[in-house]
Amino acid sequence: MSANYARLTESISSARNVRIYKSKETAYDFKLYPFGERGTYIDPELITEITDSLASSITAEFPDFDYIVSPEPGGHTWGMLAAYKLMKPINILRLSTELYENYEICIRRETAYNENYIYFDGFTPGDRVLLLDDVISSGATIRCIADQFAKMGIRLIGVQGILAKGEHYKALEADYGIPVRVLSGV
Repeated sequence: MSANYARLTESISSARNVRIYKSKETAYDFKLYPFGERGTYIDPELITEITDSLASSITAEFPDFDYIVSPEPGGHTWGMLAAYKLMKPINILRLSTELYENYEICIRRETAYNENYIYFDGFTPGDRVLLLDDVISSGATIRCIADQFAKMGIRLIGVQGILAKGEHYKALEADYGIPVRVLSGV
């Protein structure tokens, strides 16, 4: 996190806060980062800065993997852009609040403000994958994906994020024995 990302830094500092209710009793304060899962408008300069920075970080930190894996709703956009820039395949983990038919593997995911299902399709035991996500908060999403990969015989070689909220990502490194890299932190 030593590089200077002017547009990314500005987008983080200017993000507005909203309150999301998981239930009537449970609220979560959520930053609306333009590059995050609930972001909307992203200017081309920020897209370029993040995409180029992700590609540079991945090239430097993760030289050997088969393809990028990115979860919806926020990571898949950046995973696709990084995969394109690096000329690597991508496997998108689709999310839904309801179960659908004809999936290979489905797990339930719960975060501080949301519950849904993650669908794992198109994996082969022995695959070496890089997980790319937009924002790492508690690490709950990455943990449930990493645990499922272990059950499937998929080798998670590391995690690349755009933003780490706090230092939970360090526990992911220690618990899973993998490098976790982010472009910025708050």
